[in-house]
Amino acid sequence: MKSLQKVMDRSWEKLLVLCGALGVLLPVSPLNMQFTYSDSGVFLYTGWRILNGELPYRDIWDHKPPVVYYVNALGLAIADNSRWGVWLIELAALFLAAYIGFQLLKKTLGIFPALFSLLLWLISLVHVLQGGNLSTEYTLSLQFTALWLVYHVDKTRHPHWVFFLIGLTGAIAFFMKQTAVGIWIAIVIYLTVQRLMSKQGRQWLGELSLISLGGLAISIIIAAFFSIQGAFPQFWSAAFEYNFIYSSFGDAGFTTRWASFINGIKPLTRTGLFQFSIIGYAAGLILILFRKSSIEKALPLLLVGLINLPIELILINIPRRTYPHYYMTLLPVLALFTGLAFWIFVSMGSTWKIPNMVKYALAFGSAGFLVWLSFNGYMNTLYTYRKLYDNKNMINYIKDNTNPNESVLLWGGETSMNYFTERKSPTRFTYQKPLLQEGYAREEFIIEFLDDVINNQPQLIIMTDTPTPMYEFPIHTEALATRIAYLQSHYCIVQEIDTWTIYKYTENGCESGL
Repeated sequence: MKSLQKVMDRSWEKLLVLCGALGVLLPVSPLNMQFTYSDSGVFLYTGWRILNGELPYRDIWDHKPPVVYYVNALGLAIADNSRWGVWLIELAALFLAAYIGFQLLKKTLGIFPALFSLLLWLISLVHVLQGGNLSTEYTLSLQFTALWLVYHVDKTRHPHWVFFLIGLTGAIAFFMKQTAVGIWIAIVIYLTVQRLMSKQGRQWLGELSLISLGGLAISIIIAAFFSIQGAFPQFWSAAFEYNFIYSSFGDAGFTTRWASFINGIKPLTRTGLFQFSIIGYAAGLILILFRKSSIEKALPLLLVGLINLPIELILINIPRRTYPHYYMTLLPVLALFTGLAFWIFVSMGSTWKIPNMVKYALAFGSAGFLVWLSFNGYMNTLYTYRKLYDNKNMINYIKDNTNPNESVLLWGGETSMNYFTERKSPTRFTYQKPLLQEGYAREEFIIEFLDDVINNQPQLIIMTDTPTPMYEFPIHTEALATRIAYLQSHYCIVQEIDTWTIYKYTENGCESGL
């Protein structure tokens, strides 16, 4: 009996965190959500093609940095091309993020603030997850790890390794999503101010060198990998050049950006996470200015967090338009200041000498109330994902009318259909967005795309309701017109299923053009 009690004492926190992670990810599991959003579909397709010997950027065009594709490839490899493998990696990554975050706040602020912070940010994650398997989801564990390292840097016998690992995790996050590095920027600023104000310039240079060394280690490995494969130019073009153009091209205007910000931050206000974190942020400023000694254990974290929050907001809003899942990168710093807000409430309760029984009742009652408030939203999310893009008819049609060795082109942004049907795209431009992006689209890219389609001769070209009209590119030349005319005369409409229009190759040409 005593041994069982010891096991429970050691394991209840892990079980609690695991249950929380499972609750968050249940709606996006293949058990509930049979299909995916477009970004996840591209990652799944790319992971599948990696397992078949292909290379991101050279063989499949997408503009995310490379780590997320190899995460998907690993997930598909461990589950025989099933999404369950990717979902298990999501679960492991979220469990790691939640457990590290919980332990960090428990050490610095206490058990109750850690529990309430964990509950709020996990519930909030449900509303910004947007189908899961997104790069900002995987960076959460890296962000919490970086905060853990900062907290322990003065408590370890080997600080050199800590700084190296800070740089290492930062580089992995960067190559997962470039704008997910806010915490590492904040850490560097914090160390710079702290060391220079303490006149420890030599120590600062050493720490910065170790962080840079960790970052360079990952950067060199990735650059060398694509260079050896002869794909570095394509890697740079897609993952950096395109993203720079996409983020900077045109002026969205204040009204558009503000509306985009409100739309993105709103899900984090439904649970009160954002509001509690703002209270905690303001309290952190006051405590640091007037009562440092009361928060001495949490001081490095709070200083990093105070720097980090505005940096995250800037990085998130670099693109002209933002989406709710971009705001996942805010969750670690919001969790930190939400924990601080609850720490203040708990401290106030201690000064009022409230009996322990009443404290526990208030704590469990408050937690239950927060869960109850979120229940309807959770169930709506569950149902929404269950009904997401019911493409069974189209998937069955493609499988029935093509062989596994035949290619299928999805016109628009439906690369996920290539994954679900296990039909390869005839071109690396599995979706055509880069061919329409002003400032990035070039004649050579469009010719490459059209020649791929002509030479590889997909059995079907399928188009659904999409803002990407067929054969309408921003560049018009005779070379393009000749190729487009060939495709128009050889791919004829054979059927329409739901919102899908199906074109099939005909050797003798269509009776009339498209």
